[in-house]
Amino acid sequence: MLEHALIIAMIVLFIHACSWRGMIFDGIKKIIEPKGHLYKPIYGCPICMTPYYGTIIYLLFFKVSFADGLLTVAAASGLNVVSVLLIDIKDALCHPKEDDTKP
Repeated sequence: MLEHALIIAMIVLFIHACSWRGMIFDGIKKIIEPKGHLYKPIYGCPICMTPYYGTIIYLLFFKVSFADGLLTVAAASGLNVVSVLLIDIKDALCHPKEDDTKP
């Protein structure tokens, strides 16, 4: 189950990263603007994306049982929570706030 959760989490992060500026799915932002709540489960938030994409990926490739699917998608969501926290920490360390750069 854990390896399936890791696979799902990495695929969801990949889909999310493909919507970053300059990436292949950057144009989706013209169709679904990054405001409100609609964009989050489609491309804007790996945590919000995981139940949707994770369920589809699980049903297409793994399909063991309902309980296993539920736990696998939940574990993948948890892994993406950790990933988002690490991305936020990296952004905070690498990109100082504008207020911090002014004398």
